[in-house]
Amino acid sequence: MPVAPILDPSSTYGFSDSESFAAASEAKVGAGYVYTRWANPTIDAFKSTVADLEGAEASEAFASGMAAISSVYLTLCSQGDTAVVARQLYGGTHALTQTLLPRFGIETTLVDVDDYDAIEKSLDGAKLLYCETIGNPRIVVADLPRLAELARAADVPLVVDNTFASPMLCRPIELGAAVSIHSATKFLGGHHDLIGGVVCGSQEIVDRVADLARELGPTLSPFNAWLALRGIATLPLRVERSSRSALAVARALDEHPKVTDVCYPGLDGDPSKSLADRLLDGKGGGTLGFDVVGGRSAAARMQDALELIIPAASLGGTHSLLVHAASVTHTQLSAAELIAAGISEGFCRLSIGLEDPDDLIADLDRALEAA
Repeated sequence: MPVAPILDPSSTYGFSDSESFAAASEAKVGAGYVYTRWANPTIDAFKSTVADLEGAEASEAFASGMAAISSVYLTLCSQGDTAVVARQLYGGTHALTQTLLPRFGIETTLVDVDDYDAIEKSLDGAKLLYCETIGNPRIVVADLPRLAELARAADVPLVVDNTFASPMLCRPIELGAAVSIHSATKFLGGHHDLIGGVVCGSQEIVDRVADLARELGPTLSPFNAWLALRGIATLPLRVERSSRSALAVARALDEHPKVTDVCYPGLDGDPSKSLADRLLDGKGGGTLGFDVVGGRSAAARMQDALELIIPAASLGGTHSLLVHAASVTHTQLSAAELIAAGISEGFCRLSIGLEDPDDLIADLDRALEAA
């Protein structure tokens, strides 16, 4: 019996008789493996693992987090429908909702994640309410139980991108969400070597998402599913370590003269501190944000002077990564939209890896002095 998960790279499967081949092909799943776009043993192992972590009935895997998000929108919304979307979200998701979905006749209403009156009014006639557990990039924690209550009263599913929190800090479905989504590229994989996504929810919703995905084809590769399973094995240790180190780094930056407005839910006085204490097991997660005094040019000089922290666009992995939000992760937003989302010219997002926090703080000190 192997200890490590088995990697099955096959794209197709043979049958010894035509009757079972036809039956399995008609069923697509559950009657034998036919074609990896429909089902694969390694991908199934990944799906069941994440569903179990999320406390969900089922899950479906995707080639990327954006493929997972897009498939949920296209499953739950049709031409002429409206989705209510929290303004505090990833730039790629912003582009999807504001640029691509309107081509399909799907409109979105942007609201602040904590403007509950506006959310309640906007939900009338909407098809879904969408937010991130921890908003990208300003690390704003969403009050998921309250949002779930508003969504339930309007008979609208709450869809949550849980990437920043991971199932180690939050399980949105247990807090009332209908769907929980992850970019497996981030904390689940955790080693900067795969791209993937996953959608978790009830069997009924996941079946609908999977039906769409089997036709559109955003299939997670078996190898990336295998890599994600490897990453999940250390997920609790990595999340605990990165959260602890992030708090130390956030405290140091909060006292630095060349930094303003440190965003981290573990800090006393942070607007999301009480929600993090209640919903995230008292932790702030492994990602923080901060403003560099001097704006975009100073942030660029600081980034160029880093020696340990890597300027790179991702998060949730073994290495600490930094991005300047306005020029990397949120380029899809106009100047006015950046201001509305609270993203200043000097704002940087920092994902904390497994390095010693004292070394990270020293690297930031040197780089900020150069700014």
